Amino acid sequence: MRDPMRDVASLSCCAPAPVLESGEAVCLFAFALSAEPHHGPSGGGDPGGDDLAGGDPAGRGLLLHRIGSVTALVGIVSLADYCGAGAERRLADLAWLAPRARRHAEIVAQTMQWSPVFPAPFGTLYKSFDNLTAFIQRHHATIVGFLRTVVDKEEWELRADGQFDSPETLDQLACAARPEWRDLPKGVRYMRLCRDRSALLDFGRVEATALVSDLIKELQPLTDAFRQHDNGQRMESSATESIARYALLVAKTNAATLCESVREVALVASRRHVAITLSGPWAPFSFRPDLNAPT
Repeated sequence: MRDPMRDVASLSCCAPAPVLESGEAVCLFAFALSAEPHHGPSGGGDPGGDDLAGGDPAGRGLLLHRIGSVTALVGIVSLADYCGAGAERRLADLAWLAPRARRHAEIVAQTMQWSPVFPAPFGTLYKSFDNLTAFIQRHHATIVGFLRTVVDKEEWELRADGQFDSPETLDQLACAARPEWRDLPKGVRYMRLCRDRSALLDFGRVEATALVSDLIKELQPLTDAFRQHDNGQRMESSATESIARYALLVAKTNAATLCESVREVALVASRRHVAITLSGPWAPFSFRPDLNAPT
């Protein structure tokens, strides 16, 4: 795999920002901390046209644009690719979208190797370098404050999924919910399982949610922050359903301990029909401040 940061080191810190041609835009990948603060833009270099055919979102090349203590990693792209009549069709075309999204993710991941990162959503465009400069200047303190907060930290996602719909699991839930259940004849138990299925599923969800909440409390000393995500709409036809999703901001020095702790708890949770999974590390997407929020 080609290193998406291969040519960044060759960029001149004092070169002027490139002039955009008609129909071009500045595509922002991420903000990082400048090693040496500057008060003007920098750019240049040509990371190679060979990537463009493979879906390189950096377009004419991956550039650094430095304003104060903030370095913006950007590319110059065709505005028509992201806006206009054909944009919706392209964004729905995996053959077009996947390599660009992958390249975006690679740039963010590589940037994490030398700086804390404020990742930008895919397809964040500016009409000009002047517009980007004004945006950075307006939010400079917020961006720098966030970047300094996440130095040597990364995001992990903890996910809990429940599987309660089998007759055996429903019977175990009924035993936990109703002390008299075990003494009922098998035929009566079966009829009541059919009758009370919805209530037992709700009981299982409540129990699983409490289990995950206790888990998060146990993990809290290993995290700097956590945020709960929306589970999304529950699919009635799915045997497995999402119970909870959390984003965890974790110091790199705590990552190994976090993984081991989750593995231990996952064994306990599995006996209660809850699958706990941990994925990462990622850039701290879930903890970014909203730069568009009113101040």
